[in-house]
Amino acid sequence: MSAIRERLGETALLGVLAALVVAVGVAGPLYADAAARNVLAASAAAATPGEQSLTVTVEMTARNGIAAALAELRGSIAVVPAGPGVREIRGGYRRGSVTPRESAAPIEVLLAARDDVCAHLALTGACPARPGEVALAATTARRLGLVAGDTFAFQVQPTAPPATLRVTAVYDVDGAGGGLTDSYWAGRRELTPVPLRVENPVFTVPDTLQTLGADTFQATLDHVADLTAMSPDDVEALARTLRSAEEPGRGIAVTGGLSRLLPQIVADRDTVAVPVVVGAVLLLGVAWWVLLLGAGHAAAERRTQAVLGALRGAPARHRAALTAGPGVLTVLVALPVGLVLGRSLAQLLAWATMAAPGPVPLSATALAVAGGLTLAVLVSVVFAQVRVHRGGVLDALRQVPARRGAAGGIAVVVVVVLAVAAAWQLRTGDAQVLGLAETVLPAAAPVLMLVAAGLVAARTVRPLAGLLGRAGLRTGRVGTALGALYASRRPGMDRLVALVVIVMALLAQAAYGWQGLQGAEQEQARLALGAAEVVRVRAPSRAALLHLVRQADPAGDWAMAVARQESSTGTTVAVDTARLARVAYWPAGAGVPADRVARQLRPTANPSLRITGAALLLDLTMPETLHIDLPLTAVLDGPRGEPVIATAAAVPGSGRHQLRLDVPACAEGSGCRLAWLSFRFDPGGVVLHGIAQAAPDAVVADAVAMTDPARWRTTIGAAGVTLSPLPGGLAVDYEPVDPRYPDPEVRVQVADVPLPVPAALAGEARLAHDRTVVRGEMLSPLRRPVDVVAAAPALPGAGTQGLLVDLEYADRANDSMDNIADLQVWLAPDAPADALDRLRATGLVPVSAETAGQRTEHLLAVGQGPGSRFRFGAALLAVLLVMVAVSLVVAVDGPRRGAELAALRTQGVPQRAVRRATRSGYLLIVAAAAAGGGLLGAAAADDPPASSVLPVAVLVGAGLLLTATAYVVGTRLSRVTGLDLEDGR
Repeated sequence: MSAIRERLGETALLGVLAALVVAVGVAGPLYADAAARNVLAASAAAATPGEQSLTVTVEMTARNGIAAALAELRGSIAVVPAGPGVREIRGGYRRGSVTPRESAAPIEVLLAARDDVCAHLALTGACPARPGEVALAATTARRLGLVAGDTFAFQVQPTAPPATLRVTAVYDVDGAGGGLTDSYWAGRRELTPVPLRVENPVFTVPDTLQTLGADTFQATLDHVADLTAMSPDDVEALARTLRSAEEPGRGIAVTGGLSRLLPQIVADRDTVAVPVVVGAVLLLGVAWWVLLLGAGHAAAERRTQAVLGALRGAPARHRAALTAGPGVLTVLVALPVGLVLGRSLAQLLAWATMAAPGPVPLSATALAVAGGLTLAVLVSVVFAQVRVHRGGVLDALRQVPARRGAAGGIAVVVVVVLAVAAAWQLRTGDAQVLGLAETVLPAAAPVLMLVAAGLVAARTVRPLAGLLGRAGLRTGRVGTALGALYASRRPGMDRLVALVVIVMALLAQAAYGWQGLQGAEQEQARLALGAAEVVRVRAPSRAALLHLVRQADPAGDWAMAVARQESSTGTTVAVDTARLARVAYWPAGAGVPADRVARQLRPTANPSLRITGAALLLDLTMPETLHIDLPLTAVLDGPRGEPVIATAAAVPGSGRHQLRLDVPACAEGSGCRLAWLSFRFDPGGVVLHGIAQAAPDAVVADAVAMTDPARWRTTIGAAGVTLSPLPGGLAVDYEPVDPRYPDPEVRVQVADVPLPVPAALAGEARLAHDRTVVRGEMLSPLRRPVDVVAAAPALPGAGTQGLLVDLEYADRANDSMDNIADLQVWLAPDAPADALDRLRATGLVPVSAETAGQRTEHLLAVGQGPGSRFRFGAALLAVLLVMVAVSLVVAVDGPRRGAELAALRTQGVPQRAVRRATRSGYLLIVAAAAAGGGLLGAAAADDPPASSVLPVAVLVGAGLLLTATAYVVGTRLSRVTGLDLEDGR
């Protein structure tokens, strides 16, 4: 203890450095754990219900009961996802038809049973509890004309007797159920209640499915993961379970994004871990370097004392206790301090780099690292003591510095060899160089190369300083010569220079890397969103979305209607092309301007048939072969884009006559657009002679238009439907491909859209030149042909894999009023502050909004962002440690250097020369090393960002800080006893 009290300053310094080493080692794994939890939380917040689920669908027999069939389905799955946060949901469904009370044309609905479904519906009435009881969506109830307490007939197929079902409740699709964001629905489009869909699912109990008179039903088994209730280890375990699952058997459809989301979360966690490890090793290496300097300094201070003790006959154990004892005791005391400091450092870095980091608890890994580092620090301190005490007694009494062994040179050679191997691997892609791991060496390669360059550059310091000193003597610059010659004779000078060069180079690389990553993620966020801000909305239909957005922004300066559909093959983005160039973010590398693409996506098409009267009049001739009433339905887009449907029955035997369909909504505003006419059964050769309107009276399509084959088409993909232009009109015939399964609906579509639909493709430019026709999902589950008229490497909203089409044309070519696409409104950067209020005023219902900045933050939270931030922060902390190293080296050299210069001053060296040698020697060395390291790191940066303001500012600040430290500490030499620089000669 007396030795500690005698050298209290050196002991305290050693304890602080040992605690810093332990703290840095502990902070790395703790931050990595916090980053992994942050990745999981960010992924959970951004995941859609479909991405959090794994669904199994298979057709099964209902003869043995629904419960038995579901149990059999579960038993047939080899690997069942299970674990914390994983919920299993069983159910089934069957499609059938229901005839509305005020219409002769039945509509198809889906009758479904699902575990605990009522808890996820906003019900008005009683939850179905017995067979035959059902809950209807409010939209479906209005379409069918039903209320709670009513009964209706549900028929699964024409040959089966209808089942009578009773309505016990009506659920609100806009209520608390929130099917669009509720993970309970597992992303099942057919089961999720959607405000835009009229025929929403009808929910019942499982036993109802057995009373329908059908032999089979679609059984469903869903597994939904609540990521907020899972730890990173739980996610990894579940990902391994899903990877081990075998291919599903024939007839079993396995969908859902959980099997893709979990590996992505694990990959993002690993992506975060690599730069965290690199940054932690960097910081740990610098801290250890400074520790060795401090330990060597403390040992050197006790060297003479230990030798004198040996000369006076002190026992070896006493000398060992005198030399190594204080250091060992100090390191042991520093262990708990380092643990607390490391946890605080990890918490501080987490708060600085993560949106919601939460607490950072100590882990078993961190404790193990702390124990291992403490042992390593003990060994390092003892080694430093042994190394300093080597040599003769005279050297110790004269305080001659210990000679440098060959270990330093060998270490430099090893680092250079590893750097060359890493560079070779990066160049050739060979992952087996030196047997190193495929991911570790590429990640460490830039660091290894910078460290090797710094070590090699430091080896040239002493020879160059000697040349500079001799040149100064020849030219009479005594002060410069004294400073340079001292640097060339100082054995540890190259180590200090190497430390400064390496840390500044790594700081430059980290700063440029962080700046570049921000720019790359910002570009990706803009491209993924498509605009500065994207608002998800609810609207009656896609056509209504288009109309209402144009109403909110008549000039088309800041808002654009968009429908976005994602699939396994890419993303289809349908936009209002008239506003594309003004609102969307168009990538600079597209190679084609946005306005030209907009024109190519909307070529001239046939004019639409518009109804501006209160009734639609069809001039038609019924065939004599038809003996039953023929329900005929007209489907139109209303004045505000809402669906307008009118049905009437054509009576057989009436010959040529006029059929009236009342559409009072079309008498308002700009009227309605006729989308299609549909026949419930085989029309048997019905001839359409013309279309007119009443109130006011007008001709919509005369005989010339009816007989023009370019004005009419069948449904895309429909088989057996024939449209034949006759001299007097358009004949409609139908011949089913399989008479056993006739199509329940035969349509005559208005051909007011170019087919195939023009599209811009994310891909090679040549695809637009050869006019390649591909197939894409055009706002529906069915893939339809598209005509590639433009191509770009990436497209707004679609990224590098997808299509861009005109929204109005895509809506018309969809041949359906049903919607599965995500309806959005894209806002320009200069959109007014009350943009959402203006959208609400038109009747649109905003669901959520996301800006490009928010998406950028999300990408930085789940990708390389946390690791890059940690690495940047570690480099900044390393600069602070280098300041300690500079102060330590200068302080150690102070007395010895002061004595040497005092002797030179006595021998007649001018005052000005001595002042320059003392105050500028270390300053110039540190400044040159800092500048060289910064330039080296900047030159080695990958893909430097367009703006270098942040990296340059950080490097200049760090260089000035190190230089100022060297200057301030160096001026202490002027106050050393025997060296009074203020006295002139």
